[in-house]
Amino acid sequence: MKAIICHAFPAWDAPYVKSTVELMTRLTKDHRVIYLDYHYTWKDVFKTEYCPKEHVLGLKSRWRKIKTDHGMIEVYNTPPILPMNWVNNQHLFKLLSQLNGWWIRRHVRKVLKKINMEETTLVNTLNPVFGCLTHKAWKVKKKVYYCYDELKGTSWSNKYGPSFESDYLKKVDQVICSSKPLAESKKTTNPNVSIVKNGVNLSLFQRPSKDKTNFRRIGYIGAIDDRIDFKLIHYLAKELPEYQFQFFGPIKSLSLKGLPVNVVFNGPQPQEKLAELLRQVDACIIPFVRNELTAGIYPLKINEYLAMGKPVVSTHFGDLSDFSNLISIAENQEEFLYCLNRELKTNSRFRIQKRIDFASGNSWEERQKNFSKELS
Repeated sequence: MKAIICHAFPAWDAPYVKSTVELMTRLTKDHRVIYLDYHYTWKDVFKTEYCPKEHVLGLKSRWRKIKTDHGMIEVYNTPPILPMNWVNNQHLFKLLSQLNGWWIRRHVRKVLKKINMEETTLVNTLNPVFGCLTHKAWKVKKKVYYCYDELKGTSWSNKYGPSFESDYLKKVDQVICSSKPLAESKKTTNPNVSIVKNGVNLSLFQRPSKDKTNFRRIGYIGAIDDRIDFKLIHYLAKELPEYQFQFFGPIKSLSLKGLPVNVVFNGPQPQEKLAELLRQVDACIIPFVRNELTAGIYPLKINEYLAMGKPVVSTHFGDLSDFSNLISIAENQEEFLYCLNRELKTNSRFRIQKRIDFASGNSWEERQKNFSKELS
């Protein structure tokens, strides 16, 4: 059986849906998959709640064999590294990154001892800094970069990430992106670019209510961070005081003060509970700002919303052409409010079923087949 080593940025234990995890767990059907987990820093060990501290510190085995609904996946945790994102001095960042790179390369060699390198593909998932720092240690058949976000638009990696990514794109054999805008931006550096879009977990989002609801709730699932247009949320909540705006996801922003009382942040929720939470809302929103980060996003949540048959209103933050006949796309606050009211009033069984039918063709199983084909 051919092996895939996923050099991951997404943390395996983080309590939110991750395209990397969705794809890699399904690839275990036909591959041996080793998930080289997010490189936790010493700061993470003490402050990150979901950090698997005993494995990171070596108090328990760094190797975990985890049985998923799709197959067995192997997760490997490296020891803690030095935090680097706080550094503004380029020379100090270079020194810390070299130390961390040396440390991680030692553990890369331990992982490589477990596999046949001639039959192994490395998939680096949005981790170009450590991709560059460990590049020479990976003596594998093929190296692939999986890009699902625009690093230069992120708050956590916009200082150094883009330059490392530009360098890493030249080192890999292939690039797989989750959206057309991302693919367009990467192919100028590496022309071997393909697209595998995000999907939906139909095993969870397959029991929608096919009747129009009246819970007086508007829903959003996903991270609450700088992508959110909080001015828009404030405006909608003020204009629709009879509705509760329910947010479900990890809170990563400090812009939550001063919002109306009908805006409720519930924190991260287990994936298996999301379908029931969505069932209890009347419509769903994607209130993203438009910037370099969001322009390249193919949002995970949109297929989850549609699989539940829910009306969807989104800002025009990026390429949403796949969904133009199924959702409402607004250019400004007033249009967003108009679209939301219209979607709530005109919802019907026919429109609900149309959304469900569309989403059923975008399962993670189908995306995994596409991804596997690209790797072959």
